[in-house]
Amino acid sequence: MAQIPSASTTKIEDTASDLADRIEAKADSVDGATTDDIQADLEALRRDIAALTQTVASFGSSKIRQAGETSQQYVDSAREGIANVEEELEAYVHQRPFQSLAIAAGVGYVLALITRR
Repeated sequence: MAQIPSASTTKIEDTASDLADRIEAKADSVDGATTDDIQADLEALRRDIAALTQTVASFGSSKIRQAGETSQQYVDSAREGIANVEEELEAYVHQRPFQSLAIAAGVGYVLALITRR
């Protein structure tokens, strides 16, 4: 599994830690809190959670984009490899047509025996 870059990890951890500290501080000072104070704190908490969610979402979308680019590179590499094998096989068949025909017949015979069972 891919490691999260340290800058992103630090930002997420700092934001989460800051939120936890705020909640803990507010819980300790609830005795003298008014309804307006609690509403303001909840609104600030909502904004912080929205910011954290956005950070995590952007990190996830960049990882998805990176995975897509990597998989496209693998697909391109596989296509290139298959094209090379196809060219080599075609050259082999042109150089040794009778040997190629005998190999194809042998493979066909073996496959026929296997599929009968």
